[in-house]
Amino acid sequence: MVTLKGFDRADLERVFEVTDQMEPILRERTRSDLLRDKLLGLAFFQVSTRTRISFESAMQRLGGGVVGFADPKTTRAGDFYAESLHDVMRMMESYADVVVVRHPRDGAPAEAAGYVDVPVINAGDGYNEHPTQSLLDLYTIQREAGRLDGLRIALVGDMNMRVLHSLPLALAQFQLQVFFVSPEEQSMPEAWIQEFQKVGLNFEERRVLDDILDTLDVIYLMGTKTPSYAIGKTESGAGHPVTPKPYVIEPEKLALAKQDLILLHPLPRTDELPTEVDELAPSRYFIQAYYGVAVRMALLALMMGKAP
Repeated sequence: MVTLKGFDRADLERVFEVTDQMEPILRERTRSDLLRDKLLGLAFFQVSTRTRISFESAMQRLGGGVVGFADPKTTRAGDFYAESLHDVMRMMESYADVVVVRHPRDGAPAEAAGYVDVPVINAGDGYNEHPTQSLLDLYTIQREAGRLDGLRIALVGDMNMRVLHSLPLALAQFQLQVFFVSPEEQSMPEAWIQEFQKVGLNFEERRVLDDILDTLDVIYLMGTKTPSYAIGKTESGAGHPVTPKPYVIEPEKLALAKQDLILLHPLPRTDELPTEVDELAPSRYFIQAYYGVAVRMALLALMMGKAP
C-alpha cells in the first residue's frame, strides 16, 4: 500500500467497515489475538511520532509483535556504511511479515516494495504521499460528521505537503466540495492538480479562508511553512517561521464558522493552531490521532488476510 491512486469508494468503505470492528478493541483498552503469529517491521528513515507509534500500537492491540528502527542514525543505513534501501528491505523481509516504510525521498516506499515479497505500507515519502494518514483523516470526518457526501471541506496551508496530496485522492471518491486555501507561493503543484482532475475531484483554489468560512463543514489545517522532510528540527538550526494571520485558526475565527464545524490537523503544529483552540467544540485532532490506531489496525488485518 504505497499510494491512494487506484483506490475507489468500495475500497475505502471496506477499510472503514473493518475499522468499525477494530475500534471497540481500542476503546476498551484491550487486545485481540488476530495477528498473534505476525510481526510488523518498521523501517523509518525519517523520524515520526504519531505514525510510528500508532502502527506499533495497532500491531500490539492485534496481538502481534514489532521490530525495526525509528531513526536511521541508529542503523547501518544512517552511519558510515549508508546501507542501501535495497539491502535494508531484503533484511527486513526476513525479519517481519509486513514492513512500514517512511522515507524522505519521493517514491522510496514504492521502490522498497519492488525489492521484497512481503506487504509494504507507505508511512510518508518525501513530498509525495501519506496514504494511511489520509485514510484516518477520511474516517475521522465520516465518524464525526456522520457522512462524507455533501460536505464542504477546506484544506488550509502549504499545498506542497504530502498529507494534502493523498487526502484529495480519497475525497474524490465522494460527492463533496474541496477548497485548497493557501498563499500563492504554497499553491498546489500543477502535477497534483492534474492528478485530481483525472480522478474527478470537485475543487477550487482559494487564497482567503474568510470568504467561505461560514459555509464550511470541515477545516483541515496545516502550517504554511513546513520545514524540510529530510532533516529534523534539531538539525535545522532555525526556529519556525511565523504563519501569516489569514492562515491561523484562532477562537475568534471559529466563532464565525458553522456551529457543527469540524477542525482537523495531522500534527505536529506550530503557531497556525493555538492551544486555546483545543477545548473548543470544533477541535477533533486528538480524536483524529485516536482513530488513526483503529484505521491502521484495520489495514494490518486486511493486508494479512485476517480481517473479520
